Amino acid sequence: MIRRAMLQKGPDPSRPGRSSVYSGFDHQLDTMASKQEMPLGRQALKTKRTREKLIEATVSLIKEGGFAAASSSRIAERAGMTWGAAQHHFGSKEDILDAILAMSYERFIATMSVAELRVGSMADRCALFVDRMWLHYQSNLYLVALEILLATREDSDHPARAWEARQGKAHLKIVREIFFDTRLTDARIREALTFTHCCLTGLRIESIFESRVKNLDNHLQRIKMAMLIMLSGV
Repeated sequence: MIRRAMLQKGPDPSRPGRSSVYSGFDHQLDTMASKQEMPLGRQALKTKRTREKLIEATVSLIKEGGFAAASSSRIAERAGMTWGAAQHHFGSKEDILDAILAMSYERFIATMSVAELRVGSMADRCALFVDRMWLHYQSNLYLVALEILLATREDSDHPARAWEARQGKAHLKIVREIFFDTRLTDARIREALTFTHCCLTGLRIESIFESRVKNLDNHLQRIKMAMLIMLSGV
């Protein structure tokens, strides 16, 4: 799936215009948060379930066949509706992709918000941080978000690059909160975070091609030790 996405270079005919792609990222997060805070009426609940069906259909199609498999018509068919009906809930396929990226981001933030990550020794926090990060990376949602980003990687002006920049800032803030006792500069913290991210993403991709990653526990332990060394400034 990842390799298939990396080979996908042609334009997607279902895209209405690149300027709108992911442009509503912050709005998506605000909308999700506000909806979680108030009870939903019958019509609002029906709308929510329909949107969830479209998101789930898109996630399953990308997971099964790569980014190119999630055309507008196939998304609607998988969700059990016409594309015209789907557009009442998402104006375009890009809006669905935007919602998936926002949801993956929100899940990561929630995963890293547990109180246990903010107490204990730096070694304990490093170990739990990597475990929580790996938990998120194993999800289908993360894998699909990665495919979406890979499919747009060659376009340096693509709005997805701005989405990645916002996510990077949020991740830096989280690491600062968890590892409040590190004296590293932001640049050095980003270096440690990038190293950890690349290692875990590599393990996640390996798990696609191997039913079981060999020596997984040993790999995770090495990542924890490396992160601790980097954050300690050794």
